[in-house]
Amino acid sequence: MSETHRRHPTPAFVVGCLFACRSPPVPADAAAPPVSASAVPVEDAAPPVPAAPPAGLRCLVEHLDARLDGDALVVGRDRFVWDDGTRKTTAERIAAPDLEDMFALGYPTGPITPVLDESQDPGRIRHEGLFRAVYGEDAASVSRALVKVPFAGHTVLFHRRGAAALARVSAKLELLLPTPALERLGGTFATRAIAGTDRTSAHAWGIAIDIDPRVSDYWRNMPGKPVWKNRVPPAIVEAFESEGFVWGGRWFHYDTMHFEYRPELLDARCRTAPQDR
Repeated sequence: MSETHRRHPTPAFVVGCLFACRSPPVPADAAAPPVSASAVPVEDAAPPVPAAPPAGLRCLVEHLDARLDGDALVVGRDRFVWDDGTRKTTAERIAAPDLEDMFALGYPTGPITPVLDESQDPGRIRHEGLFRAVYGEDAASVSRALVKVPFAGHTVLFHRRGAAALARVSAKLELLLPTPALERLGGTFATRAIAGTDRTSAHAWGIAIDIDPRVSDYWRNMPGKPVWKNRVPPAIVEAFESEGFVWGGRWFHYDTMHFEYRPELLDARCRTAPQDR
């Protein structure tokens, strides 16, 4: 046999490595190496659930034809925050309210009872910027929004946003006529401030009506500290409240001839829970 065809034996160290140099098998119960958090796909993480807007804010959207922008209310080009983060007394809320402050006191309905708590003035808290955006910036713009409404034998001017509700109140009051409380009216639209203050009266927006002052009571006409009193029949109060009007007789600083169109305060869905106040 020639040298070119002679077989050469495989070296012993090569034969040994074919078997002995293989990696040992991994046990079946061996722990897997830890996976880095960065290796988890981002898309697998659940997105945070946004908090639901407060009930009062949602109701303002519905009753005022506004829209939400996060935790704020937008009316036209104006934006109003729900909560300015400041804890306030009732007097401070009346002087400088945010939207939440208007709901903070709630509004009681049902049987008429004396108001003995000085802090209880539900409905007296009004956000003037919001009212201007919704009902009119000035006397001229409010005047253009007024319509004539037949009311308990009279004809009055009232803002068109509350005109249909006032007409329904009138239909209910017709069943009570004649009654002294409706023989005369104290008025509706009037561009003026609230007596003794520089705050705008609800009458300036055409959303308030005063019944006969001769059978009504007003806290400023009382000497000394106000002591609640009332002569307005419960049936009249019920007729107004059933159509979205708040009554000044529910206030410690009472004005029993005064009824004001504030449907958001009478909507049970809008009431702020005590823990949110």
